[in-house]
Amino acid sequence: NVMVIYGKKGVPMENIDLISSQISETKYLSQDNTYRYRPIMRFLYHKYEEAQNWLYKEEIYNAIKDYIPNYQIEDLERDLDFLVTNKNLITYQDIKNIQSIEEFKHKKYRYQMTDNAIEIERLTIYLEEMEIKVASLSPKRFEVLKKYLIELSNIDFNNQTDLKELWDRILDEFKDINQNYQDFLKKFQESKTEELLQSTIFLEYKDKMVQYLRDFIQGYLNQVEYIKEIISKFDSTFDTQLISTLVEYQKSIPTNLNQNYNYDKFTTITKNKWQNIKKWFVNSKDQSEGDKMLATTGNIITQITKYANSLIDLHGNMVKRKEEYKYLAKLFDQCPTLNECNLLSSQVFGIDKVTHFKGESKNYSDSLINSYDIPSIYIPVLPNTYKAREAKKNMLIEDKTKSKLETLKQYELQEKNKKEEVKKIIKDKLILLQEDVEMTKIQREYILDLISKYGLNSTYKQESVFGLKYKITINENKKCRMKCDDGILLMPSMTIEFEGEIYE
Repeated sequence: NVMVIYGKKGVPMENIDLISSQISETKYLSQDNTYRYRPIMRFLYHKYEEAQNWLYKEEIYNAIKDYIPNYQIEDLERDLDFLVTNKNLITYQDIKNIQSIEEFKHKKYRYQMTDNAIEIERLTIYLEEMEIKVASLSPKRFEVLKKYLIELSNIDFNNQTDLKELWDRILDEFKDINQNYQDFLKKFQESKTEELLQSTIFLEYKDKMVQYLRDFIQGYLNQVEYIKEIISKFDSTFDTQLISTLVEYQKSIPTNLNQNYNYDKFTTITKNKWQNIKKWFVNSKDQSEGDKMLATTGNIITQITKYANSLIDLHGNMVKRKEEYKYLAKLFDQCPTLNECNLLSSQVFGIDKVTHFKGESKNYSDSLINSYDIPSIYIPVLPNTYKAREAKKNMLIEDKTKSKLETLKQYELQEKNKKEEVKKIIKDKLILLQEDVEMTKIQREYILDLISKYGLNSTYKQESVFGLKYKITINENKKCRMKCDDGILLMPSMTIEFEGEIYE
């Protein structure tokens, strides 16, 4: 029986026997003789990169002997035996170049790194470069990923080679997006970064950092809706065909000589990778990782701005004010008389006692006018003291019946004109807003009022001119150009249907 550890939400993680066993290939990294093992492995790795896989011990010795004090060929032989025992190296006995029985007895071996040892050495190089490695947030990666997903949606599953190459490009692009973002977020949350944000040096980089993050967010927002639309078209049938084709390609590789290759595990891992890509952008049950990234990045910008404003308040303003105070002190020192000091003081510090007046401006123009061109306005101001206050005059109540009747008459005339204008656009209880339609300002305001009151509710609403119930049907696929005296309004095509009769 295979014992399985379950992670969050009951998802199986690994075989317990596999993850509880020691990894012998990493022993050379933490031994007393590590200072000898690691140069051997690094030299073999560089030779592997140069496609020189099999090496004699003499070649290894000549390359590293100058870097290890008092190092002898016998020491190298013991080190190579240790690395072979721990599955870092494999050996091959060279019998073609043996010149004597004595050489055969001494087993003239050639050495090569195992696959696991190559990956471990790659990891050590990555760890060594972490200090200078900087996570970059490139908004262009979303555009590239969208391009690859479009190609995937049109892929021919019969061409397995093209599918595998496209699949690898999608995985690499997604890995860079996710991994670089996570690395950047981790770096930003470190204590060193927290200290930097609270230092005055950070103010020089604040604007660049905010713009950098905003460009990344903008790049994500520009492409995310397209990516979501593409991913939503990948149904379960497509997913099954994609995974099965990738498994078939894996089985067809002639270089795969391992008879115990676990194709079930390969299928599960490939399926999980594809599901992770889809869930990163579209998650029906919860917030997607992309949306979480958007919220987190927005919080980072807020945090940066908060720290920057605090620093400006604590340090920046004090520095600026100090220089200003020095300059003002110099100006006061240059004033020859006390009267000139008083005049300068009124300009710098303002008037000692200020009275504020509130009122409505008589200049009702919306146009831009130079303030010097506006004539002065004289406003009589009454004192607020009790003694000087003007006595109130008794005033008779004025009869305004005539002016009220005149106002009412004007209102009724306006309403009548409005009804006449509105009736002109209602044909057979319908208003058709299709293609090009010419209207007056009154008609346009009436239609916009109907649309604003209607909202998204499909039930009948009641309009205010004739008291009719109406219903609006919108056709998003077509457009209507409403031409009025003051411009053209472009809007979706729609039909307004009325219920009832029009009465005067």
